[in-house]
Amino acid sequence: MSEKRNSASISGAGTIGGGIYDRVSISGAGKVTGDLTAEDIKISGAGKIQGKVEATTVTASGSAVFSQDVIAEEMKISGSARVDGQVKVKELKCSGSFKTGKGISSEYIKVSGNLRTEGDVEAEIFKASGGFRIGGLLSADRVEIKLGGRCEVREIGGEKIEVTRGGWREKGILLDGLIKLFTGGGNAELHAQLIEGDEITLEDTTADTVRGKTVEIGPGCNIETVEYSESLRVADGATVRNRSRV
Repeated sequence: MSEKRNSASISGAGTIGGGIYDRVSISGAGKVTGDLTAEDIKISGAGKIQGKVEATTVTASGSAVFSQDVIAEEMKISGSARVDGQVKVKELKCSGSFKTGKGISSEYIKVSGNLRTEGDVEAEIFKASGGFRIGGLLSADRVEIKLGGRCEVREIGGEKIEVTRGGWREKGILLDGLIKLFTGGGNAELHAQLIEGDEITLEDTTADTVRGKTVEIGPGCNIETVEYSESLRVADGATVRNRSRV
């Protein structure tokens, strides 16, 4: 690890080969052919990496495409990024638009923009104030969703799950429109087939089944079936068609 690594920068249009670098920066239209290992990868222009990525930090404030897996300590997306492989990072922050073809595995995920993945999402902590569409299972010890856009997921599993209305509701029509633009549009609500956890609090959620120990169904919810083992509270303005204590 003590050997000196070269850095590479593309500020116009160019191509570099894969390999091991200290820093890689793309501020123009750049391409990396092959697997890439680096301390820091920064893409502020239009960049495409045609290989597997291993890095300490990956930052995309422009338009980035990764054709294979991305493994990193930290990944920040404030522009737009697409990963065709899997994402395995310690910390993921998405304030822009992020799309993955496969799953995401991380300790901490924060979404304030728009996230879309066809696979599963695994995390210790998952926080969202933007919009997302998860084709598989969202699994996290703690799930905190402040609805700021349309959120869709097949299943949610966790210890503590909290879905609440976002603060944009009180900020006026203009801000509402801007947030919808950046978080994928649609009403700010959650749609899921199954939500299962120990402590569950929901608002503006439509689900087939909610299953937990302590369950609170808040305003704006439309739930087909609730199964609970300790307590259930249903607010005025919420719909629960079937409820059972198990």
